[in-house]
Amino acid sequence: MPPLGPEDHSWAATPLPASAFAKDEQTCLANGLYFEARGEEERGQAAVAQVILNRVRNPAYPDTICGVVYQNQSWKNRCQFSFACDDIADRITDRRAYETAELIGHKVTNGEIWLPSVGSATNYHATYVSPRWAQAMKRVDKIGRHIFYRTFGGGWD
Repeated sequence: MPPLGPEDHSWAATPLPASAFAKDEQTCLANGLYFEARGEEERGQAAVAQVILNRVRNPAYPDTICGVVYQNQSWKNRCQFSFACDDIADRITDRRAYETAELIGHKVTNGEIWLPSVGSATNYHATYVSPRWAQAMKRVDKIGRHIFYRTFGGGWD
């Protein structure tokens, strides 16, 4: 369980389900990191992994990594993680970057990496977009080209 800060939501202390450590779930996490954050340093990729795992812990989201990463994938350009619904083939072209994503995902899942500044954040976006939902959340950190947010009161206001 991650060490929570005073403003983190209590659900973030929920242990991950045993299934989170399964190969297929870890593959979904690595895919999320590779397609969403492979250009980021380790800290930036770890922050994205932390958000994905925070969603697994949060009762408002699916309770599996694959469920979180591919939530609403049939909604063209309106899913949770843009790579999952952009109609662009998800091809891994940089094997080294994918191996890094696998390693970072594994470390975050195992609790070897926890970023207190990201804490119980469940949302992020790239710095070059301004989604409407961001106004309804507390900005907690900017790492690389991503801005991270925590919901108020544990859920949507």
